[in-house]
Amino acid sequence: MRRWLPLSIALVAAAAQIVGAPLIAFYLMLLAVPVLASCALWLFGQFLDARAAGAVRPAIALEPFLSALALLFVVAGTAAGSVLFALWGCLAAYAVQTLIGLSDELGRPVLER
Repeated sequence: MRRWLPLSIALVAAAAQIVGAPLIAFYLMLLAVPVLASCALWLFGQFLDARAAGAVRPAIALEPFLSALALLFVVAGTAAGSVLFALWGCLAAYAVQTLIGLSDELGRPVLER
């Protein structure tokens, strides 16, 4: 749930921008800042727990970095008044995160029963 909430907020903000409600998109991006920050901190905690347990897969190691990058894009774009920059940066970071997670899942061997 935590990983999908920032992405859903960004998609709703993109829809608001497309419909022609830039003020709603701006406030949604402001709402996304604390949500993204908590998500990035949660992913960093997951990374530290995985690292303490043993070897860490690269996909797990990159997730906190990509969430922090999405947070950076949202904060910079919203502060500059460019909601489109914030949206595209956030969506690009989450697209890269999705592709890395997908490639990690597809690269694992299948366990036979």
